[in-house]
Amino acid sequence: MVRNLLWLTTLVVLLAVAVLAAGCGSSQPILSPTATPTPTACCQGRPVGYGPTATPAGFDTPPQAAATQPTGSTGIDVSIWAPVAGFLEQQTLLNNADVLDEVNFFWYSLGADGSIEGGVMASQAIVAARQAGLRIVPSIVNGGFDAQRVSLVVNDPARRAQHIQEILALVRDNGYDGIDIDYESLNPADRDAFSLFVEELAVALHAEGKLLSIAVHAKTDDAGAWSGSAAQDWARLGAAVDSFKIMTYDFHNGASEAGPIAPLDWVDAVLTYAATVVPPEKTWMGVPVYGYNWTGSRAQSLNWRQALQLAEQQGVQPQRDPASGELTFSYDDGRHTVWFNDGETLAGRLALLREKHPAVAGIAIWPLGGEDPANWTAIRAAVD
Repeated sequence: MVRNLLWLTTLVVLLAVAVLAAGCGSSQPILSPTATPTPTACCQGRPVGYGPTATPAGFDTPPQAAATQPTGSTGIDVSIWAPVAGFLEQQTLLNNADVLDEVNFFWYSLGADGSIEGGVMASQAIVAARQAGLRIVPSIVNGGFDAQRVSLVVNDPARRAQHIQEILALVRDNGYDGIDIDYESLNPADRDAFSLFVEELAVALHAEGKLLSIAVHAKTDDAGAWSGSAAQDWARLGAAVDSFKIMTYDFHNGASEAGPIAPLDWVDAVLTYAATVVPPEKTWMGVPVYGYNWTGSRAQSLNWRQALQLAEQQGVQPQRDPASGELTFSYDDGRHTVWFNDGETLAGRLALLREKHPAVAGIAIWPLGGEDPANWTAIRAAVD
């Protein structure tokens, strides 16, 4: 699924701040609650295992697999994508270090010329993550979810090799534990070339004891419901990477009609399919902690805190949807409809993992900032 303009706006602002400090989608069909999702671009709002399992027959393990991926003290890996890393977000990392394992700072993008753009936007966040003992595995996203940028790199052997070397340099120079590739909305014609890029990058990172994580669009079969998911060969990608983070959210999104962001039966179907092509001990379930405010078939993202404030301002009481565990309310004579996630929602998602997918490796939360503090209570309850 595709993340909305929340992180794009944040990234632009943070990039501008960083530059000053240094001196230096296509339209998608409307979805119904029972339809197969047709994402727009994964992180609209914007990827828990219960112990290791044997690699299923037929699955390959990456050569020289990185030896630096520890299992959290809880036995359940938890990562969080962080588009913002201000003081409050840093405090969240520190206060929940006991159940967090990894932070994916959303600081880098693939530029139009194939170079890596961006940089460290909050050095104190790095310090906080290190103090918390977290793995630091920043994300690189294709700017504007531009498929052509990725196509130019992965189909040219020289550019592909150069991009891999630039990623290695980025990881080395900053002392990162690895990198998270978040190249979205790709062309199906680039499927094999993209898989080759990921495989070559994995070999290069593993040779230096570093990790490779990847964010992928949710789907329930190989073809998927749209071009972005069809462009991702889960079997090849899953065999190469250390963490396979499925963005199991945005079933309904900023370019669809209003509805649950991640219905539990759909999440179950995605994870069930994933288990047939990717080792479950590498698979992570994406967890949304955000919401949307729809007007017709267009929506703006909002976080848990903003959703509660809006409900209070409008004098309405959110109701819980049994199919997703999400909260929803309407106002302005039904012209606006809001769906959002809280700690109880997350508890239901963790229960789904425990009951139906106990071998799944972890959860990947999107995004850090403004989420319900009860999310952390739900995670602690799941590991006790």
